[in-house]
Amino acid sequence: MNKKLILMGLLLVTFLLSAQNPDIHLGAMNFPRAYIHAGTEYPEGFYEVVLTFKDAVPFFNVYNSKQELLFEEQAIVKTNPRPGKKFPYRLKKEILKGGEYFRIKVIQPDQWLMGYFLVKD
Repeated sequence: MNKKLILMGLLLVTFLLSAQNPDIHLGAMNFPRAYIHAGTEYPEGFYEVVLTFKDAVPFFNVYNSKQELLFEEQAIVKTNPRPGKKFPYRLKKEILKGGEYFRIKVIQPDQWLMGYFLVKD
């Protein structure tokens, strides 16, 4: 009986901690071209990206290879035109037509969360 209570307590704590931290670690992403953010130029390469929420507002946090936060970019939120699918999220990365922006798009069942990064010419 004691073991069951301890196990249930551990599961409850794990659930509560995960509910408090809704961050989505998108992993190391290849930014295929150099880009500019807030007047600072960054070279092409791999950057760790985490989708995080502050007061229900989504942000893309971009980290370098040393796991140092480089900057936060507020996500643009759009209602998913085809809601109802049962998946946590899908990830899409692309250079937009015209080559001006690199976009990260996190597709959730109810919404799209997008980050735009200005490509350096």
